[in-house]
Order: sequence, then C-alpha cells, then structure tokens
Amino acid sequence: MAQTVNEITDLMSDKTRRPKSKFQVPTTLKYFFMVLVLGLLVLILMMGGKALRDAPPAAIYVSNKGLTSAEYQSLQQVMDQQKVSSFFTSDLQALRDIATGLAWVDQVSVSRDWQRGIVITALPKQAVANFGTERLVDAKGVVFIPADDKDLTQEQFATLQGELTQAPVIMQQMQQVNDWYAPLGIQVEDIILSPRMTWLIRFDNGLRVIVDNENTAQKLLNLSQLLGNQLKNRRDDIQSVDLRYKNGFTIAWNMNQPQTDESQ
Repeated sequence: MAQTVNEITDLMSDKTRRPKSKFQVPTTLKYFFMVLVLGLLVLILMMGGKALRDAPPAAIYVSNKGLTSAEYQSLQQVMDQQKVSSFFTSDLQALRDIATGLAWVDQVSVSRDWQRGIVITALPKQAVANFGTERLVDAKGVVFIPADDKDLTQEQFATLQGELTQAPVIMQQMQQVNDWYAPLGIQVEDIILSPRMTWLIRFDNGLRVIVDNENTAQKLLNLSQLLGNQLKNRRDDIQSVDLRYKNGFTIAWNMNQPQTDESQ
C-alpha cells in the first residue's frame, strides 16, 4: 500500500516538473499582422475620403418660414449662386456669412438635414421707423434696405434723419422722448439730427421742438413737464418751441398769437 502511494506521488511530481508546452507566434508574423491591419485602416480612410470628394454637391434648401415673398426670393437667389461641395464637406460658416451679408437679414441658421440637404433659415430685421426715404431702421438703430422697395417710407412709422453713423443715437433719443411725452398723448413723428448736432423734433399733433446738443435730455424732459402742468391749457395753441437757450426758451403760437419768451 505504501509503495502504491509513493508511486502515485512520484508520478504527480513528474507531471509538476514537466515543462508546459506553449505555441510561440513568431515576431515577424506579429509585425506582419500589425502592418496588414494598419494598411487596411489606411485603405478604408482613403476610400472614405475619395467617396466624400466624389460625392455630388449638396442641395441647399431655403426655408420660407417667417419671410415675405420678396425676402424669400432674395435669399433663394443668392443661395442659388453658391457652389457647395458634398453634404459633409460644405462650409456652413461661409454660407452663413453670405446670408447675413444681405442688408435685411438679422440672424441666420445653417444646418444639415438628411432629407432636405443644407437648410438655410433666416430671420429678417424688424423695422420700427423710416430712416430718410430710402432706408428703414430697427429698434437697435441698425439701418438697412428692405428686400421689397414697397416697404420703404411706411406711414405708420416715424421718420429719422441724420448721418448713418448716428442712427443708434437718433433711435435712442426718439425712444426716450416718446417715453417722456407719452403722458401728454403725443409721440415723435419726425426727428432730425443736423451735422451741427441740433435736434429738430416734430410730434404727431403738429408741435415742433428744436434743441441744441447742450443739456438736451434735461431740456426736453423739462418741456414735457411744463406742457403737462403750467402750459397744459394752452398746449394746443403752441406751434413750436425753441430750447436753444441756457436760461429759457421761446414759444411760437398758432393763430397769430404773439411770440412769448419764457424762463425756466
């Protein structure tokens, strides 16, 4: 019995000491497979790049949402002239810059759509006043030419006049004056800023006001308060007010009323 156990122990010890055989992949074969895989990847990339280059030009779809017929046609005509590459390689920023180059365009969104192609969506500027007779201006004081000439000189809008660079200042002044004179039930109909920085304002009730560039805001505010209090009963008799004085102003009356000097 002891002999049998010893024989089994010897056999087990022999198996333990016997080296395990492993299949060794040659180094050169490893390198070969690595080069093969890299080559396949490069080939796939090259074929993908060629497919992108050879792809037909992407279609440009101009959305008419929020646009008038004239605005849509204007944008569509510009986009029809653009040469674009494939769906994936087209320069969307370049298309956006071209669309925003249109004077009446405020914002532009350019996106890719599997069904429609490259989608152009534009928001037009919203005019709040006329600027002269050939332009409009938005609430930010940005002057622009509308897509349709029929939109020029709209009667419901006030008219601003002055240098183009002064448009934001004129717009801000009109908005401020309208706020001050709103309790009187009148608003600006025309406002002009001359090269000498003199303001000429005509209200929708016919009242005209002229004021220089010195303490302009305070003078206009004081006049609105006077018209609402001391001059309230004679407000409709006033033809114009000249505020270009340091210590007073001049009133021109309607119906051949005598001219009156007032002190502030």
